[in-house]
Amino acid sequence: MGLMDILMQAGGGSLLNQVAKQAGVNPEQAEDLIKSVGSAMFGQVKGRVESPKVDSSGLEDLLKDSKYANMIEKPEEHIQNPKMQEYGNDILSYITGSKEGSREVASQVSKKTGFDVSIIKSLLPMLAPLVIGSLSKGLASDDVPVNMQPSNPSSGGLMGMLDFDHDGSVVDDIAGMAMKYIF
Repeated sequence: MGLMDILMQAGGGSLLNQVAKQAGVNPEQAEDLIKSVGSAMFGQVKGRVESPKVDSSGLEDLLKDSKYANMIEKPEEHIQNPKMQEYGNDILSYITGSKEGSREVASQVSKKTGFDVSIIKSLLPMLAPLVIGSLSKGLASDDVPVNMQPSNPSSGGLMGMLDFDHDGSVVDDIAGMAMKYIF
């Protein structure tokens, strides 16, 4: 099962209804939003992990924490938590690196999808922990130890998961995933 599949099937599909409700859109639009925002955040994780200038140990710690994988099973409990916004923003800082990075993600997704940037900004904190949960669950299901920067990305770990075609580069895979869902 792919990362986007894990995210889309969160809570047996209840995530779709939660996003539709929060964003005020129909389920088909909510699906597009989840896929677009999820792809952008997976791309951000990839960029942070691949960058030699970025310390990705915080992401590694998040992926080792089973509570994020558990959120995938019952996303409605996470979404209904009154501290969700604050909690999600903390996770976003690990994914995007800063508030400015989060704003840039929202702006880029908005431009590519046509959804208002305010809708995207409201979804980022909701979906950020679930993106981490998708990655965590994916790593656990493949029985792969969390290894943020293996010497050979196709050998396993997070980079191995993001390298769908096993060519040693995840750039084309993330770009392809984003293009598939954005256009």
